[in-house]
Amino acid sequence: MARVAYLTGRTYRGAPIEAGDTPVLERKDRDLVAAAGKARGIAFETSFWDEPDLPARGFDGAIVRSCWDYTARSDEFVKTIAAHERAGLRIWNRADVIGWNSQKTYLKDLGAAAIETLWVERADARAVAQAFDTLDASEIVVKPQVGAGSIETLRLKRNAWSEADLIAGPRGAAMIQPYLSGIETEGERSLIWFGGVFSHAIRKVPAAGGWLANIPGKTRFFAESAPAAAREAAESALAFAPKDLLYVRVDVVLGDEGRWRVIEIEAIEPYLFLDFAPEGADFFVAAIARVLGS
Repeated sequence: MARVAYLTGRTYRGAPIEAGDTPVLERKDRDLVAAAGKARGIAFETSFWDEPDLPARGFDGAIVRSCWDYTARSDEFVKTIAAHERAGLRIWNRADVIGWNSQKTYLKDLGAAAIETLWVERADARAVAQAFDTLDASEIVVKPQVGAGSIETLRLKRNAWSEADLIAGPRGAAMIQPYLSGIETEGERSLIWFGGVFSHAIRKVPAAGGWLANIPGKTRFFAESAPAAAREAAESALAFAPKDLLYVRVDVVLGDEGRWRVIEIEAIEPYLFLDFAPEGADFFVAAIARVLGS
């Protein structure tokens, strides 16, 4: 039986994770993948991504999964994954993909489908004030260039914000985008591919009055086919992304002008929503089996 390390982080939002466990949000997905793997002769073993002996433990490969503490240790994470790979451990997605995807500046590479974005070294009052005019937007979203889970993310309205609001925003390099109001009604769509094969799509709708579409308990999730134009936008962006991705999630939102815009490509540790689309676990494990040659 092939052995694959299922990599996770030591903490999630500051809470420690016990050895062999994952964050609660990931447990159902891991169990579905493990069951699908058992049927194909692949055993998944949950391990921390920073365990130095991973390459020496006889794994046939490793998949980066719920390593959700990486944003606080981003340089260490990228270097550690690359070191594991140099030591002979096959890792998916590859270290070069992780390095590319760990900085949100990858949006610059994605062509016309990507949401318009301003890049600033610091989201201070001057940069924010100028962004409204540059983006010709009545509302903007300010995010860190390295981040996840909407941490340090702000939504600001023209003429209705103050410098004090920025205290809760990014502490380092930031990105500023126009706020897309369609997220409140249409929601955000996540489209997921495994080994280049489309698996499933999820619609994420914030609770009434909300605008963040990735907060458990405050977002409704549905397994629902994505509109053709949404998938076209996602595929357009993927054409510019690194090739041979074992797994990738593309998040799109309907823009105010009626065009679908790619707001994120997740090729490091995306939540895959397998608990809403359990058939996706078979697609995922089939892709893993192909790269293992099993």
